[in-house]
Amino acid sequence: MTQPKSRNRRKRKAVPSPHKAGLPPESVVYGGQARTESPILRAVRYDSGSFEEKVLTSPQEIPAFLDLPGVKWIDLEGLADTKLLVSIGQTLKLHPLLTEDIANTNQRTKLEEDGGQLIVFVHDFERNRETQALDDSQVAIALGKDFIFTFCEVLPSEFSVIRERLRIGQGTTRLHGPDFLLYRILDMLVDQYFVVLEEVNDRLESLQLRVLETPSDRDILPEIFDTRQELLMLRKSILPLRDVLSALERRESQLIQPATRAYFRDVYDHTLHVAESIDMLRDLETASLEVYLSRLSLRQNDVMRVLTVFSTIFLPLTFMVGIWGMNFHNMPELLWDSGYFLALGLMAIVTIVMLLYFKRQKWL
Repeated sequence: MTQPKSRNRRKRKAVPSPHKAGLPPESVVYGGQARTESPILRAVRYDSGSFEEKVLTSPQEIPAFLDLPGVKWIDLEGLADTKLLVSIGQTLKLHPLLTEDIANTNQRTKLEEDGGQLIVFVHDFERNRETQALDDSQVAIALGKDFIFTFCEVLPSEFSVIRERLRIGQGTTRLHGPDFLLYRILDMLVDQYFVVLEEVNDRLESLQLRVLETPSDRDILPEIFDTRQELLMLRKSILPLRDVLSALERRESQLIQPATRAYFRDVYDHTLHVAESIDMLRDLETASLEVYLSRLSLRQNDVMRVLTVFSTIFLPLTFMVGIWGMNFHNMPELLWDSGYFLALGLMAIVTIVMLLYFKRQKWL
C-alpha cells in the first residue's frame, strides 16, 4: 500500500469493456481505466466521543479493525487489483457475483442484498477542471451491522468532506449508526448532481447567446451534443437511484433504523428535483439545437439569395454579350465608333435598374 495522494480523474467509457466476453460467471475482471497507482485502504472508526483514522497496509488488517467498538468505515480507492478485491470480498463474505459487479466499473445504479449486508451501487459525477469533461466514477457501498465498506474507482471529493466533519465532530453523524453514514454519503453524492446541473445550465445559457450572436461558430454544434451526452449520463444514473432510495426507505431491515428512513425519504425528494431539472435542461438543449439549426438555415438562405440576385443581374448582361459575340458580318453596332462605350453604358443601366427593383421588392 502507498500513502494517499491526489488522483487525476479520467472520463469513463461509454460502453462496457468487451474483454470479459466468454468468461464464466464470478470472473472478477476490472472494467475501468488502466492505472499505475496502488490501491489505498483508508479506515475510520468513531462513536459519540472518539474518532480514529488510519491507512491499512494490507487486507489482513481488516478483520481486526472491524472487531473494534463503534462505527467503522473502510474505503478502498482503486479497483484494478482484482486479487485484493477478491480477498476483501471473502473477508466481508460477499457473494462472488457482487465482487464481480464491484470490479465492473460500468455497473448500473442498483441495490443488492447479500445475507446480512446491503450493497448500493451509485455513480459520482465531477467536472474535470483541466479537460472540462464530465467524469463518472462508480462507488459501491456495503452496509453491515456496525460498518460501511466503500469501493471507489476514484475517491469522490465528497468523502473528504464527510471525513473532516467526522473528525471535528460537526453534525450528528457520530451520534448515529452506519445506516446514517450511508445516508450522508448518498446525500452528498446527490448534492453533487445539483452542482453539475448548475454548470450545465450556465453552459447552455452561454450557448444560447452564442447561437444568437455568432450562429456561424462551428464549435457550437459539438458543444451542444456534448451537453446532451452529459444530460443522458446524469439521467441514466439518477432514475434508478430514485428506486434505490425508495427501497431503502421502505425496506424492513435490521441494518436501517426506523428513524433513518425519513432521511432517505429526504434524499429521494432531492432525486425527484434532480430528475425534473434534467428534463428541463434537456428541453433547453433541444431548443438551443433547433435555434442553431434555424439560424444556420437562415444564414444559408441569405447567402443563396445574394448569389441568386447576382446571377439574375448577370443574366441579361450575358445575353447581350452573347448577341454581340456572334460572328455575323452585317452587325451595325460593330461599326459604331462609340459602340463599345454604349454597350458598357447599357449594361450599367440594366444593372442599376435591376438593383433598384430588387431593393424595392426587399429582396436585398
